[in-house]
Amino acid sequence: MRAAVALRAIALVLSVGGLPVLADESPADPALSSEAFDALTRGKTMDTYDAESGLYGVETFLSGQRVIWRDADRCIQGTWQQVGEQICFSYEDKPDRPVCWTYHDRGGWIMGWFEGNRQSVPIMLYPSKGGPVGCEGFVGA
Repeated sequence: MRAAVALRAIALVLSVGGLPVLADESPADPALSSEAFDALTRGKTMDTYDAESGLYGVETFLSGQRVIWRDADRCIQGTWQQVGEQICFSYEDKPDRPVCWTYHDRGGWIMGWFEGNRQSVPIMLYPSKGGPVGCEGFVGA
């Protein structure tokens, strides 16, 4: 019940904000494999949103499963790998504490759940209208 309310709230936020609405709320859809995730993200920059924070970061996906993450506080490089059904990111500031998600293709955008927990607030990755992220000249907030 709580998850359904959260998903409806996200759909409302997204529809008001002009972003696509959830394409599939079914918990049975499979997580993306590393190959599928790489095919959807490699060479792209993705804006990352959630229903609580709105846009909170931008990530550029490079070849070799490398990434550059940038938000208001930091700009860091990292890598990702598949661990079970999850895609786990290790960033240079905390290489021993990977951040893991299950990702699901929503046809033009990607939905992710932290550690695969569908009771949590999902994140949404949309192709960015900006270019690749770089840390040159980054001052932070």
